[in-house]
Amino acid sequence: MKFLSLFFLLYFLINSIAAQIAVEDEPLHHVLYEDAEIRILEIVALPGDTAAMHQHNYNYCYIATAGGKMWLEDAGEEGRIVTLPTHYAGGKFELEKAPFVHRFANIDTAIISFFTIEHKVGVVTHDDILPLPNDRIMTSELFAIRKLSLPPLSARVLEHDGTAVLLNLSRNPLLHTESEHVAYWKRFDAQEKIQIHNMSEKEIIIALFEVY
Repeated sequence: MKFLSLFFLLYFLINSIAAQIAVEDEPLHHVLYEDAEIRILEIVALPGDTAAMHQHNYNYCYIATAGGKMWLEDAGEEGRIVTLPTHYAGGKFELEKAPFVHRFANIDTAIISFFTIEHKVGVVTHDDILPLPNDRIMTSELFAIRKLSLPPLSARVLEHDGTAVLLNLSRNPLLHTESEHVAYWKRFDAQEKIQIHNMSEKEIIIALFEVY
């Protein structure tokens, strides 16, 4: 593992910074959905994968669907090694002032992946008026992320103010809404009712993204 980390450290030191590209054109970033308000990206990096230097123009939040050890390099700064745990949540929230340019490498021995939502409008379009739930793992003016556990053979209604995206962190195919199963993710309009059912005999872990 030390050899692998040293290899990537040397790689970044001896190679000049490549011309930056838009995040949606970077090969490790995959656009899952886009409309006038949001864009959803999935980032998947196999061991040894290195992202090209790329630019984020929209504020965004994310959750690590599979965490691990990474080499990160922000434009104009020295690279660093970090370990992000699975289900770690974060984001960038002031990119209207200046775009964020960076690259990264997976220096772990397993896949690292992220589920990311960009706020294309850049200003609040939905008021956050509901009581603050204690299951939020990330909050900003534009976003909130909740992490919840759905017990076996149970149901729950999730209230939300803004546009919402339900993420099935367990990838359990027996997570259902009133109308369909949610194998991975599903978008909901602001104020649209979210009623979820765990039809399995195992706990399901979910994340709920709210976009304001």
